[in-house]
Amino acid sequence: MMQQNPIQDLLESIFKAIQTFFQEISDPVGFIETYFILEQGYNIYNTIVYTTIGILSILLIGKIIVKINQKGENRWGEYYIPVQMDSEFFVSILPYIFIGSTLRALQDIADQDKIISPYEFFKLRIFVTPYVYVITILLTLIVGLVSIILSQEYLKNTQRFFNWRITFFTIGIIIEIILFLPIPFLLTDLYFISGGIIILLLSGIFGLLFHLTANYLSRRYIPETPARREEVLAMITQMFDAFNTVIAIEFFNYEEKHYLPVILFDTPLGAWPFLIVKFGVVMLFIYAVRGVESEEIQKWLLWVVFLLGLATGTRDFLRLVTNT
Repeated sequence: MMQQNPIQDLLESIFKAIQTFFQEISDPVGFIETYFILEQGYNIYNTIVYTTIGILSILLIGKIIVKINQKGENRWGEYYIPVQMDSEFFVSILPYIFIGSTLRALQDIADQDKIISPYEFFKLRIFVTPYVYVITILLTLIVGLVSIILSQEYLKNTQRFFNWRITFFTIGIIIEIILFLPIPFLLTDLYFISGGIIILLLSGIFGLLFHLTANYLSRRYIPETPARREEVLAMITQMFDAFNTVIAIEFFNYEEKHYLPVILFDTPLGAWPFLIVKFGVVMLFIYAVRGVESEEIQKWLLWVVFLLGLATGTRDFLRLVTNT
């Protein structure tokens, strides 16, 4: 009996997948209900749609920032402190990254009836992915605009230096503290807490080694383009996210819900190759970003990757240490 060619098998699989897609899409209402409403996890269809929406959202936010700066310069002139992609801005936005992660973790906790009063409303499905990201982005934009208006009007009226980012950061910290209040009461299982400690230690050791290695190699072999802080931080938070995923799956029986990692983990090696894949993908991204002409866009892209790694990693970390 003739053995079938692996390439032919792959082509047949692709053809069947396309055929299945067109059969499914022939009933648009049923298709949306099956893969976007009833489906609790991720599949190839909602993964593609959510990823596309995420990329478009990043571009849209960039456009919104440009408009805010234009309006600000017209209204406040020399007193206006523009929104720009520098370290100070990204420090001020950190509380909102933790807010998004905490909101998502609280939903997981509420789903298991572990939440304390008055946080029961986090059972609502609006706090699951991707809706929680929409909520977080809208909250960030609204608080940002309010902070700019309040601070800039005060600055113009008093002619004193007052950075709106201080207002923005302070409001974010207050919101995060309120959201985080029930978390310490859920830290009751030492086994799961030890897992969180191990993740922090691994992330710290990796971060230190990567920082030292990147600086050494860049100085020795490419001194004209040394390793930048944004690149190192982007790698560290993405690997923090990867360590959370691997440790939780391999030692605490957690399951991966995202479509592509599930395919990767379906091997005898389990989740461990994810660390190498994640490292390689981020390295390729850093290399690709270096080819972008605008340095501002380079920093924007690197900070986005940094924030995404921190957001998803923090959510997974909170789930683990609270055993949810």
